[in-house]
Formats: sequence, C-alpha cells, structure tokens
Amino acid sequence: MDERLPLSVLLLARDEERRLAALIPGLSFAREVVVVVDSASRDRTREVAERLGARVFVRPLEELGGFGPQRAFALAQCREPWVLWLDADERLEGRAVAAVRRALAAGGAAGFRVERRTWFLGRPIRHCGWRGEKVLRLFRREAARFDDAPVHEQVSVAGAIADLDGVIEHHSYATWEECRAKLVRYAAAGAEKARRAGRSAGPLDLAFRPPLRFLRMYVLQLGFLDGARGVAVCGLAAAQVFLKYAELWAAGRDRGG
Repeated sequence: MDERLPLSVLLLARDEERRLAALIPGLSFAREVVVVVDSASRDRTREVAERLGARVFVRPLEELGGFGPQRAFALAQCREPWVLWLDADERLEGRAVAAVRRALAAGGAAGFRVERRTWFLGRPIRHCGWRGEKVLRLFRREAARFDDAPVHEQVSVAGAIADLDGVIEHHSYATWEECRAKLVRYAAAGAEKARRAGRSAGPLDLAFRPPLRFLRMYVLQLGFLDGARGVAVCGLAAAQVFLKYAELWAAGRDRGG
C-alpha cells in the first residue's frame, strides 16, 4: 500500500545540485516531486533531480518573464490534487511534515500558511521583520493560481486559508557571495516589476527610500537585537532598495523621462 501523500512538491532550481541532493530524499512523504530547472544552470541540477526520482522540466527563466510565469508553468505540470511549494534552500521541519499529513487527511481549507524562519550566515534572524513570517505554501492544485511577477511571486487560492503548525527553515543566505548576488538580482527584478506597473523614480526616491527601509527594519522591527547580522540584513535591504530605484530612474531617463 502506497502511504505517500497525494501531494506534488513544486521546486524551481538553478545551479542547485548540492541543495537538491539533500532536499529531495526528505520529500519521500509526497507522491511526486516536480522540478523546473532554469536552462541557464551550469551544474548537474537536472541529472541529480532525475536520479532522485523527480519529474524534471528544463525551461528558461528570465527570458520567459521570471519567477511568476515559471512557477505557473511548474504548477501546470503537477498531477496530484495537493501541491506543496518549496524552494531549494528550504526545509520542512518534522512538526510541519506531520501538520501537512493532518491537513490533507482533514481537508476543509483550500490552502495553508506555515511560518518561515530565515537564516543568515549560519544563524536564524529573529527580528528585522522576518520573525513570524507566514507564507502560503500548501494548496489544492485546482484552486491555485500564480501571478506573473518577475520576482517575489505570489499564489492566490480560491477558498478558505488556514495555518499549519511547524516551520519552514529557510537557508537562503548561507554565504556572503549569495547575499551579494541576490541583492543585485532582486533589485533588477523589482525595478522591472515596478516598471511594468507604470511606476517611475526620482531623486527623492533615491535619497529617502533606502534609509527609511533601514530605519524601519533596524529600529521599528527591532533588527538591532540580531546584532551584527541584524545590521547586515538591514543594510542589504536598504542597498537593494537603492539599486531598485536607481535602475527604475535610469530606465526612465533612457526613455527620455
């Protein structure tokens, strides 16, 4: 008797052979794992995922609109009635896996949120606005739809939403190199998202938005309690805001704005 859950785990991956090798074996509670690999991957991401039993699709990310369209494509490949959305740098801890089992057995809601705890350079960040963050990650496949945002995409679910016990451990910033690369990539994607929405930027955005972001995270959201890592997290967030609006300003200037 197959005791696996009627669940598809949805993953996007680029240059993630190491993380997928650690992640996929721990997803044996699900009937299928669907991995959409960015065609720009330079390592053995595809081969590793296939060897571990995942259904793998290779598709370019940025030239087809970014994460939102890529995630929507991945959702369309899922075959089970329930979908769990994870990233390669995330792990469901034990209580969360048990909560997923209970949720699918009970039914009722169409989607479930779970708390995500983000780690930065080897330690969890407990403030900076990251503490207690809940993300919608488990949902009925037929009730879900992803937006077309190039980054920070969201899923909407038709039906009731409930909360799950447990935590998703998010190891997104393991090295300084990863922090720096994500800062530049997310700033560019955020500028593109704002440009699509018809927004523009001027000197006041460049002068005031970055320090305001830092002060909100460091003071109002108690980032100073995270010590040096709190300073770094808030500083990186402010730098990302500056780059985003600088790119948006430059794009408007190039168009004669």
